Amino acid sequence: MAEDVKEEPTANRTRWPVPLTSAAGLSALAGAILVLVGGFTWAVVDKGGSEPGRAVAAQDDIPVPMPVAGKATVVQASDYSVVSVFEGEAFLATANDLVRVVVGVQRPGLGTITSVTSLDDGGGLIVGTEASLRTQ
Repeated sequence: MAEDVKEEPTANRTRWPVPLTSAAGLSALAGAILVLVGGFTWAVVDKGGSEPGRAVAAQDDIPVPMPVAGKATVVQASDYSVVSVFEGEAFLATANDLVRVVVGVQRPGLGTITSVTSLDDGGGLIVGTEASLRTQ
């Protein structure tokens, strides 16, 4: 009976490994290659080296715009424009700023806000201890 047993053919060992036969495996391999190549390129560029002093000197030649603080001006009630009023809060604009006000907030020129009211015509009324604003 031992002679009746046939040997099964051996598996073909020239196939690709299982992880490389799926789309996820191929994309993982491609990502790993990109990371390796990118890291190598960065290392070559980083160490390819120019002198640090030379890079700083080149930056000194380029003017960099810097914000300039204007003179502080005293804001008056007439400087505010009502942008919008909605459910107890209002947005007010000045020449240089946009502010949100609610009851209890202190604003120069208005004092402490005591009420913020939406009107039926779509406008609003902001009442402070020093002044009131109303949309027209």
